[in-house]
Amino acid sequence: MNHIALRDTILPRGGGANGKAPIFAPKSTTIYTNQYTLDRDETVFGTGVEIFNPGRWNSFNCKSTSWEYMPFGGGPRACVGQQNALAEAAYIVAKIAQVYKGLESRDDKDWEGEWKLTAKNVNGCKVACIPA
Repeated sequence: MNHIALRDTILPRGGGANGKAPIFAPKSTTIYTNQYTLDRDETVFGTGVEIFNPGRWNSFNCKSTSWEYMPFGGGPRACVGQQNALAEAAYIVAKIAQVYKGLESRDDKDWEGEWKLTAKNVNGCKVACIPA
């Protein structure tokens, strides 16, 4: 994601040796946001961000600031397909819950991430669906 400063702007952090000092962005500056690193910010998600741990979401409150987790971007130029994607995901989860009583991992290898357009497991995903 990238943004262009419409006027001289001071960003609250990003400057200095530790990245916590304010930084000046003159008008017309292009500012890039790296989604991969944004979703691995240990100050937001805690330690071990590279470890697959779905339990980390049990206590995560993304409503505290709407900018902590942005899988679809944000603001007036957020992904137009966001609501469709969320509706499809809810439908699929509901359908799986109706048809299967459980899912079991059949992976004999640990997660080994690979970054392409999205993150994926190099070894694929082996899952058994237990009929209801």
